[in-house]
Amino acid sequence: MNLFSTSIVSNYWEKFPVSLRLIIKARLWTAIGAGGVLYLSPIIFNSLGFSAEQIGRGITTAAFAGITTRFGTGYLLDKKFSSIKAIKVACLFAILSDFILFYSQNFLAFLCGQFFLGAAAGIYWPSAELAIPSNCNTKIKSSEGYSLARSADAIGVTLGVLLGTIGSYFEFPRIIYLIDILCMLYILNILLNKLDKSRNKIAFKIKGDLDVKYKSLEKKYNLKWIISLLPLLLITLFVTGIMSLLQSILPIDLANGGIIRPPFTDQKVATLLTIKLILLAFFQWPVGYILRNKNSPFKFRLCLISLLIGFIFLSLSNFLLDGYLLILIAFIPLTISLCIFLPSASDAIINSAPIKYQGSAIALYSQCFGISSLTVPWMAGKLIDTYDTALQLWLIVSILCILLVPISKNIK
Repeated sequence: MNLFSTSIVSNYWEKFPVSLRLIIKARLWTAIGAGGVLYLSPIIFNSLGFSAEQIGRGITTAAFAGITTRFGTGYLLDKKFSSIKAIKVACLFAILSDFILFYSQNFLAFLCGQFFLGAAAGIYWPSAELAIPSNCNTKIKSSEGYSLARSADAIGVTLGVLLGTIGSYFEFPRIIYLIDILCMLYILNILLNKLDKSRNKIAFKIKGDLDVKYKSLEKKYNLKWIISLLPLLLITLFVTGIMSLLQSILPIDLANGGIIRPPFTDQKVATLLTIKLILLAFFQWPVGYILRNKNSPFKFRLCLISLLIGFIFLSLSNFLLDGYLLILIAFIPLTISLCIFLPSASDAIINSAPIKYQGSAIALYSQCFGISSLTVPWMAGKLIDTYDTALQLWLIVSILCILLVPISKNIK
């Protein structure tokens, strides 16, 4: 099935290099498979009686595995290791994880499945992210490539969660793991057939001429480029922590209910999450296009302000019987903030790092996802178990949004 074959979209799609189009397709199908697994797994295991802390520990296990594999993947990418091979390995790890989670009924099996899921993500993301600028040409900027990639990610995740939601209505929520297996097999088919037949024309690697062009400049950088990235990495660590909260803790908060807000059924929680992801898919490209010429400080400042507004609405939803209305309103600024952050952060990382170290820079950027997932869900789970509500959590996050706004001006 070709999801890019409609008239206007197809004409726009054709202007991108063939190699970049193939990357986007792979990311789309990866997101379809991963969407349901990432967003609906907490609901599945919460219904089995797992506490918020236990689910947080599972996500922490995945993050630990991801941190380890990201460092290794970034190093290998800098050494010109093929991204194709890395993505193949990631697909195999994901399939193994899906099999384990599909059959798991106890906490130990859940932890094992999460470990392989995190390892797959740690291998996949640096490879998939670095492939975007490496396959853009003089007519296509990396920022535009990242906007398109993030749009594919958002559409894929939305479709994945939608399929999982349908499965939950038919009392078969674990269909998400079967869907992910099918998507991984499809991606492997693309990599083994289409790419292998045109390996000389399509390659997921940094172009050699860029290495030569910047070779003399890179000696001056040493580790200074890491220091210059610290403000960006700090905000990235915070926003990725929020993404982890929205992925793992928000479903639990909705299922448990607020101070006055009643708890939602699993089906209603899945429906609300699907709505949020539909908004992400809807806003991703327009927001990226509108802000494409804005500087990084403006983008990240707007991102933090949007997050603040969203979490204020989430906090207020605890005090209303019809709190789901405020939750729906909160989804709009939260979605816009993520639409700003995702392509902007990737592009800023690539443009700020020396060519020779772009693999390590992307791995370092991806580590923010791993570190936040390693700590945030566990701490948030403990907080929810202690107070039986996420109100305190959303208030803390709101304060941090305010404190980080001044730091955004230091991002280059």
